[in-house]
Amino acid sequence: MAQDPQDIRRRINQFTTGNVLGYNRVALQVFGMLGHGKSSLINSSVSVVKDEEYQNVAGAGQSQGGITTSRHEHELTDALVMIDNRGFQKLAKKEIVEACAQLCSLRDIGEVSWKKDNLEVTLGQLPQKYTDRPRDLILPVLVYSAMFFLTADDTANMERLITNSFNITGIHPIVVITKCSADKVEEVKNKFGNLGAMKRICLENYTENNYERTEEKDRNILEFVNMCIQEAERVLKMRQNEDPQTRFITQATQQVERESEILREEKKTVNGSDKKSGCKPS
Repeated sequence: MAQDPQDIRRRINQFTTGNVLGYNRVALQVFGMLGHGKSSLINSSVSVVKDEEYQNVAGAGQSQGGITTSRHEHELTDALVMIDNRGFQKLAKKEIVEACAQLCSLRDIGEVSWKKDNLEVTLGQLPQKYTDRPRDLILPVLVYSAMFFLTADDTANMERLITNSFNITGIHPIVVITKCSADKVEEVKNKFGNLGAMKRICLENYTENNYERTEEKDRNILEFVNMCIQEAERVLKMRQNEDPQTRFITQATQQVERESEILREEKKTVNGSDKKSGCKPS
């Protein structure tokens, strides 16, 4: 029997972290390809959890996919927030490495460039992040539209993102599949399962053109948020005897190596191009 949306909403609003290990919030880091419904999911979740009229708080449909973008935080409850990140353009290695930095809590809310060298940003974050005890438990959420087919390259890159997300957070991304009426929805759902994403849910977002609330849509969105809470509770229980600072040091060290590797690869590419053109590397 389907749960009453009001019962699910009540549970969500009653959720707290219990201040386990100093965490007082769960931050849902929302990632996804451009145009797959990431910002619409945030708009829908805010509206339904708060039981308010739909508003385009995340700027759905306004993404420019530019060089520089902003990360924004949207509150669902006192203990639960969603963080909107720039949509992936190609899910290239550099984009995945930048997503890893955000999952490691090495990026602040606000403007972040996904194309420039961010190693300097990471190194600049380390002293303060090491001193300040983490207050947010990070939980990755990945949004994917069933309207799009996963190619072999897409699948390999998704697997890399999912694996890195788990290694950093200890949580496989919760995958939200949008456009559920598409023919390939089951194929997409199964493919993500094969990539290690065990928590998957299909739902339809509210949008600027379709914002009339229905019980079924509300229930599905609330079930997604409740799924996130259940994962958070599992991880908080598992980490009760863990030192967050030790985890952070390990994550930060690995992130510096990821970003250093990107720089080495780019330098090698530039040097190779210079040799072909007969130019001396600077």
